Amino acid sequence: MYKGILLSLVASCLFGLVYYYPVLLKPLSVVDIFCWRLLMSFPAIVLLVFAERQWQAIVDLFKRVKAQPLLLLALIFSALLIAIQMLIFVWAPLSGKALSTSLGYFMLPLTMVISGRVFYKERFSFLQKIAVALAFIGVISEVYITGAFSWETVIICVGYPIYFMFRRYMNIDGIAGTFSDFFFIALGCLIYFIIEYDMQKIVDDVVNFHIYIPLLGIITAIAFAAYFSASRLLPLGLFGLLGYVEPILLAIVSIAFLHETISPEHLIPYGLIWGAVCVLIIEGLIYTLRNFKYKRIK
Repeated sequence: MYKGILLSLVASCLFGLVYYYPVLLKPLSVVDIFCWRLLMSFPAIVLLVFAERQWQAIVDLFKRVKAQPLLLLALIFSALLIAIQMLIFVWAPLSGKALSTSLGYFMLPLTMVISGRVFYKERFSFLQKIAVALAFIGVISEVYITGAFSWETVIICVGYPIYFMFRRYMNIDGIAGTFSDFFFIALGCLIYFIIEYDMQKIVDDVVNFHIYIPLLGIITAIAFAAYFSASRLLPLGLFGLLGYVEPILLAIVSIAFLHETISPEHLIPYGLIWGAVCVLIIEGLIYTLRNFKYKRIK
């Protein structure tokens, strides 16, 4: 279990590093950085599939595509949904929106809970009701005070539930779905390079960022490998609880390294939303401790 906890923390720290990474690749554009990241990461994802011995799941997925050609459109749409999220992840640190984007990741567990209630008729626990109420008041306060709610926050906290629900509906979950997403995004990036780049531009990027570009792919691959390994080694409740480490690190990177600040008018809404997250963390701790006690009794 301790190995799983360590791997989860390593994954969160590496994702936090990737959040700051676009700053190191200036003056490349957001799309250039995004494409380099995907093209450098995809071979490592392929190696991860072989290491996890999951190639058969991918073969089965493409057999489904052969039997149901329209499924190909679903796979492309799934890749498009996650590509939007990954583009924002690159864009935010370069555009002074890292903190508001990290807020989207803070709110994500809440929107997942709400999505479960609305679309799958899952019941709210007492603490989940409190968390949802706090988050709702926080969002309403933000809209009232500022006259708007950050679009990047909305896309993150609403886009991911749509992505996960779509994957579940189409039955393309698991590592096969992840491989498919990366495959189609990497293919799109390759097409972008063919259209927008020439050989000299590729050489210039590689020469100017000869360490940073390959390292970006390596870091991303290690982060995903650690994340998938932790998901196998840890109880689901504890694994979900450790998922809160990443948005905390993203907020730290935003404030400490990207020098973003929370203006006074945002303190109350952000405080209510972070309070809601704390309530969910408390519930996760209670659930995890109960599971440990139950297993010991058995």
